Amino acid sequence: MKKVIAKLTIALTALIMALGFTSCGTSYYGASGDGYYDNYYDYNPVWAPDYYYGTRYYYFPDIETYYDLATRNFVYLLNGQWLFVQTLPPVYSAFNLRNAFIVIVNRNVYNPWMHHHYYNSHYPRYYYIDYYDFSNIPYVRGYNENGRRAVYWREAERSQAREWGDRSIREGRDFKYSTEDRRVQQEVTRRATQRTSISPEELRQIGNADDGRMTSRDTYQTTDRSRQITTRHATETTTRQTTPATDSRRTTSTRSAETNYYGGSIGQPVRVEPQMRGSTSGRSSTTTRESSTTRSSESGTSGRTSTGRR
Repeated sequence: MKKVIAKLTIALTALIMALGFTSCGTSYYGASGDGYYDNYYDYNPVWAPDYYYGTRYYYFPDIETYYDLATRNFVYLLNGQWLFVQTLPPVYSAFNLRNAFIVIVNRNVYNPWMHHHYYNSHYPRYYYIDYYDFSNIPYVRGYNENGRRAVYWREAERSQAREWGDRSIREGRDFKYSTEDRRVQQEVTRRATQRTSISPEELRQIGNADDGRMTSRDTYQTTDRSRQITTRHATETTTRQTTPATDSRRTTSTRSAETNYYGGSIGQPVRVEPQMRGSTSGRSSTTTRESSTTRSSESGTSGRTSTGRR
């Protein structure tokens, strides 16, 4: 009888250990067993665009820097090392976070700086000027990788938007526009021809760019097929209209590889070689928040545009 009990004990122990090792397998960022994503809405900075459900990272193409909502750190490259700081370094002191072009990183991605060669090539410095600003696609705040479409300034914030016009259209620039971007471009051009004004809110509706946008506390409902979001958008009371601008509005600025859109210094450009991708030393000791779960990023770069001009 004792031998039977001993064998059962050994078998039970082995089963528990096997289950434990199984549960330690690879897990992917943002995709827990119940299909929910981590929500960093409360950590969204005042300078950031409206929060997109599940987002953890932002990317600034102009200075090739990332922002981690979970740790509230900026992540930038210095001498081949990724540094993690809570404020931008002095070399980027002239960079304006409140009106900078921002890429909302795919919510399935973990530690995007480990794939910096991808972001560096897909979102070159100032690419949005030719693609959006000169292409009669106005009031563009940034780009959302999750919905693969532009993010627009809200009506009350449009004074911060960059100048825009139809220079690329008149010069016959041949860009591969997305369906939403082409729709906005054609509608704005049509209204400009008819001298009819259009508001940023109308642009968002035309481009269908608000999917997943969080402007207030939201209620989420889970179905067997996908996570569905019911969003209570804040009502925008401002209804002012504006007439589309042409290049006559544009003010002259001197830009180079060392300046931002407005000509302000942002430091030296960064070229990241593939061997630098694994460099993670230099983490700041001032970090106050760390993500509670370590997840893998190997499958996180799927579902993005391949044109490199989005």
